[in-house]
Amino acid sequence: MGGFYMQYLESLCRRRGWHDPRYECYRDGNGYTCLVLVNGREYQTDLAYESGSLAQENAAMRAFMVCRNFSVNGGMLARNGIVQGLPADESSRRARKGSRHAYSSSSHGHRSRSSHHSSSSSTTSLE
Repeated sequence: MGGFYMQYLESLCRRRGWHDPRYECYRDGNGYTCLVLVNGREYQTDLAYESGSLAQENAAMRAFMVCRNFSVNGGMLARNGIVQGLPADESSRRARKGSRHAYSSSSHGHRSRSSHHSSSSSTTSLE
């Protein structure tokens, strides 16, 4: 079972008739990052996290915060120099996959790489 924001995002998608969110997690030397595809747009973490599940939860939180007010800003939001909600481009995702170890899952196929949690990682901060 995913975190609260993963559940919120899945529920939002179902209410709006969108496909379930698709998560792509990447691991590099700094930890895990995640990109989630929602309604043809990409939302991503801005930090590396200790586990894939924390990265997925953060990406879901970012997507949910934008998508719940989708009509207000056209599904896009800029935070910390990262524009969230860019239209998904298959070629850009392939380029990212080639540079880092990646795995994908939908909200139903949630995969966790580690059960460690860090109290220093916050999924509620938007700044």
